[in-house]
This record gives sequence, structure tokens and C-alpha cells, in this order.
Amino acid sequence: MTSTETTRQTPTAHAEADRAPWWWRPCGVDQHRVNLAYLYDAFREAKNSDGRFTPCVKFAHAREREAARNLTASMPDAGFVFRSERDFLDRAAAYLSVRQGVTSLVVAGAGLPNIIGKRDLHSIVRIREAATHNGEQSTDRANVIYVDRDPLVLAQLRPLAHADSGVHVVDADPWNPTAMWDTLYNTGSANPGLVSPEHDRIGLLLGGVMSFHGGSRADVADVVQAHLGRLPIGAFLAMTHLFLPEHPDLAAQARKFEAALQSTVAGTGSLATETQIEAMLRSTTLLPPGIVPAFTWYPDGPPTNPPVSGNFTAAVLTQKPGPDDDLPEPPWRQEAP
Repeated sequence: MTSTETTRQTPTAHAEADRAPWWWRPCGVDQHRVNLAYLYDAFREAKNSDGRFTPCVKFAHAREREAARNLTASMPDAGFVFRSERDFLDRAAAYLSVRQGVTSLVVAGAGLPNIIGKRDLHSIVRIREAATHNGEQSTDRANVIYVDRDPLVLAQLRPLAHADSGVHVVDADPWNPTAMWDTLYNTGSANPGLVSPEHDRIGLLLGGVMSFHGGSRADVADVVQAHLGRLPIGAFLAMTHLFLPEHPDLAAQARKFEAALQSTVAGTGSLATETQIEAMLRSTTLLPPGIVPAFTWYPDGPPTNPPVSGNFTAAVLTQKPGPDDDLPEPPWRQEAP
């Protein structure tokens, strides 16, 4: 495949990033920081020829591998938190494209590609699309648009981009919804963007990126609401966030995981309660099963014997509703004569 040219950030966007708090700036090649995308990669696993799961790391550097070891020492099965999140996004993307007719899947905070062939999100979507295509049901192909802001991550994603295959890579910041959607919609230009709010059925995937926003969870709610504000009616949002369970014993272990994560990733990585996640998604319609641990969002049922750490990542699928035409007229409005 020949990679296509990715959309570039404007100089203004880069200037704003230079003035942002340290945690907002892309990690890139900063040797003093753990790169989150590479940390996720350090926890990857795959089945070997014996059917057992073994480490399957492609990109992670020594610093991220050490961080993964430290997290695992503090919380056994810490890697399941990150793997269950990515697995949910794969399933949600396939569900949205095949069952909900989404034509543009925007994966914001895309992270690194997979080491296993046919296991990248766009490959899973294509496989599911092909499996549902038959003489009675025609499935249109969804565009998959990977969005990230880290230069090292973008360098690894760009070889995946191929316009003819419906895979695109965009340099934009998921924590800056206005700039991101201006780029995707190509706002201010007569030329069409990669996404059309008038003609596309959009699915936005926010996988874990909001957990590492260094502001308060109220600040994160404002960011998510800004994304929703730019989405057209009927669009979907699939989101994950590090989660604080209500059960006291689980909550204590989740706080321990959060403390280990923040000491490893220089103070970022925050849990959110169900109430805080609901605030992020206000004015949307939560689809079943609602806000749940990511590993339980399985079409065929959750895996058996999941580790306790599986409860530390919440996943949710929601939709932006339109006006309800069936509601009765307000009682103070007089009927037309």
C-alpha cells in the first residue's frame, strides 16, 4: 500500500501547544517522560502456538517497558486495564460500522498499530463488514480515520494510511475539539474535508485519552461536551475512562492502581466515578448496557475469570439524540385556529 499524505496541524495549533501545560504537550522523543502510546504497547499480548498468551511488544522503548514492569509489580494484571480498553474499541468500531451504518469512524488518540497482522482496528472493521455482506444485505465500507498528535505515533501510523482503502491518518489534538473537528471538516475551506457532518454517519472513539488529561474530571467533561457539540445529530460516541468502582474493596485497589500509574507517568492518569462519566456524556442517550467495565462489553458474553483490574476501566457507547417530534406541544402554546 502507498500511504497518503496526512492532514497537517496549522502553525497556530502548534503555537498553542507550546503554551499548554507540560502534560498537554506531546511526549514525542522526550526521554524524561513515559510515552503513553508506547506504554500501551508494552502491555500487549498475543496467543502463541500453544494457545497461551505471551508478551507481544513491537514499539515500546526501555523506559516504557520499565514502567510496565513497575505497574505490574504494584498491581498484578495491570496490563489487562489497557488491553480490555483497546479490545472494547475494536468491538465497538466493528459494531458501529456493521450494525449502525456508521460511515466515518474517528479514532481520536489512536495510539500505535498492532503487531499482529489483521488485528488493527481498521482490519477488524473490514473483516466484520465482509462477513455481513451477502446477497440480501449490502454493507457499505466505513472510513477509518486515526487521529493523534504525538509525532512518534504519527510516524508509525502513516504507513497504514491509504485513501483507496478508506484508512486515513490525521495530525490533530483530541484535547482540542474545536481544532480537531475544524481539521476533519476542513472548516473555512471550499474543499470537502475527510468527514462531512451533513452526509456522514459519524462514530467517535475516545479510547483512554481523556483519562490522561491533566485537568479535573470537570475539565474533561467540558472537553467531551465540546466534541459532542461538533457532532451531528445521530452520531455515536464510544468512550473509555479509568474507573473508580463503588465497591469499597475494589475502590481501594483502584486507588492503589491510580497512585502507581501517576508515579509512573509523571502525575497523569486519573480515575472517574460513574457520576463524573455521566457528566461527560450529559444530553446523550446511553445505549445498553450503559457504563460498564470494558471487558464486559462483549457481544458473546464476558471472558471467564477476569482479573480484578478489569473493573478499573469503564466503557460506554452513547448517541447524540435529535429533537423528539412525538412530544406534546407545551401547555402554554395555543393551538392554531
